[in-house]
Formats: sequence, structure tokens, C-alpha cells
Amino acid sequence: MEPITTSNQLLLLEAIDRVRKDVDAPRLPLEELTETTFTLVAEHLSLVQIIDAAEGLIQLASHPTRPKTAPPMPVDELQALLEKVIDLRDWQELEEQDDRSDIQKLIDNATDADTVLVRDPTGTPELQEIGILELLQRYPCRGSEARWSPDDAIAFLVTKTRWLETALDSWEADGEAMADDSDVIEAKAVVLVVPENPDQALRTELLDVLIPVEE
Repeated sequence: MEPITTSNQLLLLEAIDRVRKDVDAPRLPLEELTETTFTLVAEHLSLVQIIDAAEGLIQLASHPTRPKTAPPMPVDELQALLEKVIDLRDWQELEEQDDRSDIQKLIDNATDADTVLVRDPTGTPELQEIGILELLQRYPCRGSEARWSPDDAIAFLVTKTRWLETALDSWEADGEAMADDSDVIEAKAVVLVVPENPDQALRTELLDVLIPVEE
């Protein structure tokens, strides 16, 4: 007997089909399509639920009782999504083991293009580095639970990028010529602050940091 397709699996298939039907889909790389699919399903499913659903559908594709007349399963898209979400889950697990001090996280993140800093009193630890996709999953900017708008989210990421570029430019200039004999670089750490009051909007905070320069 063919396994029953769960509601989570159907949601995954619907998201993939929706992305496939986009007019630009034939011209986009699989990685970009996968990110769009993830954005759609992350609003409704946790990382574990996405992994379980994708694995179940991949197994279903080769199930001996699956009718030959059944629509082809989007295995390539499912496999790409599965790999992305597993990597994200592994990153979360490493995050939970992060024993750096808050000051060190601020210093490290000032020159890190792949992650953002979030200070959330409900998290453990309170100050965390997370990826951008996870940022939008944890703190959606649309829907009834949104505590910031899409414009706020874009403004936060633009601020992060601006200060990141400033820090990297200073790092490069300092490395080429130690004109002022300084052993530190002045930079800004960009932090998304989540107020304890759920009725308050998320806000962006800039903190001064000094990045040590290795000779």
C-alpha cells in the first residue's frame, strides 16, 4: 500500500510547484529557487518538519507501490531543499554550543557577511548569531505575528551591510599601511533587539566595537 501523503508534504509540494510556475523560474539557478521555496514553507513549518516532509517525499518517489501514472516527484528540488535545511539545523545546533562572550560575538560579527546578531531575551544565549534565512523564519515581517515590516527588515540588512563594508575597508587599509600604529580598528556591531514586550516592534541597535589587528 502506498504511504499516505501528509499535510506537511503537500505543503512542500505546493510551494515547489508555485516556485516552478514563476515566469523567471527557467532562468534561475536551483539554489535561488530553493531559497524561495524555503521562504514559503518556513512561514508554516519548523526546520524539523521540513526535513521530515522532504525525506518522506524522496522516499515516496521510489516507493514500489507508487502508481506509474502518478505525477513525477520533484526530487531535485526536494533534495536541494533538504540539504539547505539540514545545514541550517546544524548551524542552529552549533549556535547553541557557542560559548563566546557577548563582546567577542560583537567583535566577530562586525566583519561577518553571512550572519546577523539578534538580542532576544527569550533565547539561550540571549545574544545569538544567526543566518539571514533563519532571521526571517524566527522573526517574520509579514502576518499576524510580525513585529516588524518588510521595510524594517530591509533597513536592518542595509545597515548591517553598510557597517560591514566600512569595517572591511578599514581592515584592508590598516593591513596595507599601519599609518597610525594602531592595533585596533573602530567598527560598529549591528544588533536586532527583540523587546520583552511582545507589543513592541523590533529595533536596530549600533554598538561600538574595537577589532584587534594581528600584525
